[in-house]
Amino acid sequence: METAENLKLLGLSKKEEKVLMALQNGADTPLLLARATKVSRTAIYAILKNLKERGLADTHIKNGKKYWSLTSEREIEEVLYATKRTLLKIPEGREEVHSLSDATVIIHRGPESIRKVLGELLFAHKHERFYALVGDGAAEYWNKMFSLQETNKFNRALKRNNIIAETIVQEGVLERQARELGVSWAKDFEGRTTRVNVIDSEYFAYGAQVWIFKQSIYLMALGEEIVIEIRNSEIQRMLLTFLKFMQDNSSSIDANELLRSVIAEMEVAKTKK
Repeated sequence: METAENLKLLGLSKKEEKVLMALQNGADTPLLLARATKVSRTAIYAILKNLKERGLADTHIKNGKKYWSLTSEREIEEVLYATKRTLLKIPEGREEVHSLSDATVIIHRGPESIRKVLGELLFAHKHERFYALVGDGAAEYWNKMFSLQETNKFNRALKRNNIIAETIVQEGVLERQARELGVSWAKDFEGRTTRVNVIDSEYFAYGAQVWIFKQSIYLMALGEEIVIEIRNSEIQRMLLTFLKFMQDNSSSIDANELLRSVIAEMEVAKTKK
């Protein structure tokens, strides 16, 4: 798409578009802008004021004289994303930081935005296998954000959509979760994983977790109510290499059999009460 066509998305007048292009080409004073655009200097001042209010132009002082320029790349991205947010009705709590052909970063802030992205995840990644790294801290923050009913519903949806995990977990975390959350959690979680590797607790001194799908990475710090969604092939390959190293250098367990055993123990203990 040509530059002029892109500028139309900002809702600028023809004269404003000319001034913006002149700023891009290096004209930095009202006089030079007027010469480059054939727009009167009186109109130039009004246009520059409007562009500054829109976040597209800015000033700086050099040797006591005011000069004009485009704002920073980041500020212009914010203006463009505000337009995109309005057109696509993107909810508050989601921020697209950067978007290129093979690089997109989206930040989801707050419980409602996180619930939304996890719901979207269920449909975006049907019939996929994903890789996860989860410890006690991550599980604790998950349980604070989501009720047991919400978690069980989510786990059932993962299985219904045939989304299966290869997981690296903190030693003992599955047993602790089952005993804390009960039989219903264990039954809904059982069957969610195909390969589970266990590593020592010393490698889980944090409350974050990561899920890696075919085309998306989700970095979750639920204690800070934030999920960072990344779509970038190089970052994905790097993280998958790290996880493979962990798998190759740790013990594998049958998590489903483990959970069935814990479920049986808890049900027996319940009947004895």
